[in-house]
Amino acid sequence: MGDAAMKTARSIVAGAALLTLPAEAQDHRFETDPVATVREDFVACDVLSQLQRVMDNPRFLLAGECEPLPAGHRVRIYASRGPYVCIYSEDTITPCKWTHEKVLSK
Repeated sequence: MGDAAMKTARSIVAGAALLTLPAEAQDHRFETDPVATVREDFVACDVLSQLQRVMDNPRFLLAGECEPLPAGHRVRIYASRGPYVCIYSEDTITPCKWTHEKVLSK
């Protein structure tokens, strides 16, 4: 397989992985997820360990797995793990991203 074909195959697999939900999410009622407002500019990351790395050393933001989370943005909380929450935009159902609960007001 050529280099371009391999990159395309990886993109397809990565895209499919983003669309799949865990088994417990199949019965999840998204409209019941609590809504919160982002209090201060921060970031949300695809993977919790990436968020933890960014919080320890902000230069890891260059890795591209995190995106800006602007103050005033309304989000829904899908899951939590300790002080971290997995959120998605209030008006869409997208794969959740991890952030720290300290930047949210409920």
